[in-house]
Amino acid sequence: MLKNKSASYFPAAVDDVNAGPLAKLQAQLDAIQDSGMTALTIRDILFHKMLDMHAVPKEHFLRDQATPERLDDPTIIEQLNELGFYRTSPNQVH
Repeated sequence: MLKNKSASYFPAAVDDVNAGPLAKLQAQLDAIQDSGMTALTIRDILFHKMLDMHAVPKEHFLRDQATPERLDDPTIIEQLNELGFYRTSPNQVH
């Protein structure tokens, strides 16, 4: 079945009303990875973006820690909140 397709190509499988934007995002992520950026680097960037969204200063010790294995782990948000960092307004531009 996959004889004619590259093993690394898996198109986005979305079947809801947001299929267009999600497929576009998937294409952008594919282009980023095709340009040489690894999934681990993308994970590191997303972790630091999460810290940005919680207004963690650039020099804070959390930014020096290793990126967690799972970015969806609720204990990350709990730790941020315990340290006094909360998600900023979605309208704020960095």
